[in-house]
Amino acid sequence: MRFIILTTAMALMAACSPSAPANDDPADAPVPPTENPQAEASPTPDAAEATADDPVTAAADPLPAGQYCYYRDSADTTEAMEIEVTEEGDVSGTNYGNIHQEEAAYYASFWIELTNGGFGEDGLYAFDSVTEVDGDTQVGTMTWSITPDTAAPDGFMDKPLQSADCEGLEDRIFPPM
Repeated sequence: MRFIILTTAMALMAACSPSAPANDDPADAPVPPTENPQAEASPTPDAAEATADDPVTAAADPLPAGQYCYYRDSADTTEAMEIEVTEEGDVSGTNYGNIHQEEAAYYASFWIELTNGGFGEDGLYAFDSVTEVDGDTQVGTMTWSITPDTAAPDGFMDKPLQSADCEGLEDRIFPPM
């Protein structure tokens, strides 16, 4: 009796577990997921393909010297970005905001210092970054697509930050108490 139960259990496990493809054709092999499934589904166009209807693309040219501010308020995030571009082309600034994912009952504030930024041959800005999220600090790098009108991390975002007036921007994110 134990033999029958054991054999049946093993047969069920074999039937329910994933198996190798029936043939050796690589096209039939399962495709592992990517780290950013949106990037695979909607690749970011080249800088030369940028249009006013598709603002989240790499910039064709670096930003002129000056101060730039951006803002977005979506269903789950309210954030801003302030950057300064020097005459030498060095870029630094901050990206900060609030995450308010009500369905998941997740709320957090973040502040990201962006330093040592430079415009790359790929049309993106690469920064060293220090990220503070509710007391947790992470050090790393970030890549942004930045034009005078929009800013988007990693060159891709469903809803990029839009150009905004710098005056009072931080108060829009973190209202004074």
